[in-house]
Amino acid sequence: MNDKKNLDLYFSYRSPYSYLILPRMLKLKKESNININFKIVYPIAIRMPEWFDKKNILFFIPLLIDFKRKAKKLNIPVRLPIQPDPIKQNSFTGRISKDQPYIFDISHMGQEMTNRGHGLEFAQKLSTTIWTEKDWNKEENIAEILLGFNVEFAEIKETIKKNENELIKQIEQNQADQLEAGHHGVPLSVYKGNYFFGQDKFDDLIENIKLHGDI
Repeated sequence: MNDKKNLDLYFSYRSPYSYLILPRMLKLKKESNININFKIVYPIAIRMPEWFDKKNILFFIPLLIDFKRKAKKLNIPVRLPIQPDPIKQNSFTGRISKDQPYIFDISHMGQEMTNRGHGLEFAQKLSTTIWTEKDWNKEENIAEILLGFNVEFAEIKETIKKNENELIKQIEQNQADQLEAGHHGVPLSVYKGNYFFGQDKFDDLIENIKLHGDI
């Protein structure tokens, strides 16, 4: 009999705070009876590009400082700026480019790895590369991560190409579920009808799980 308790984690490959929550989620998964349903969504830049209108680099500098400070506190490596940014965006106008060469590839690969049962673990490896290494997008870098899961780069690329429409539908369903849960941001943790937005709400999430007697 499977008595695991389900927690939904909504995650974006561009969100810095999504990156920061991953090590604690992996620890929770390994050390408890909590089953984490890993749900990839497209970044807000794809879902709501208008949110960035007239928000330039000056708007984001305080957020990046906060992110770096919190990463240091959590002892999580960070290298800024990320190169390349998973989202192509004009730093001065905030405008999101219509040409997006990275985010769909990594989101769809992440969704395929989720379908294979490695979504959270793969996200942690790939996100660490994105946030710490220059040219993270090179084929050899991603291929090395995939080999850690016994997956060949050429094979998964072919599978993604063949199943891309279904992968998109799955991500879009995650986005619909996210909104139904009560929030559009990431990282978003949802447990027994309660949502916890942001990596800084992780401790509140744990307290909620304890209140239910599940850890």
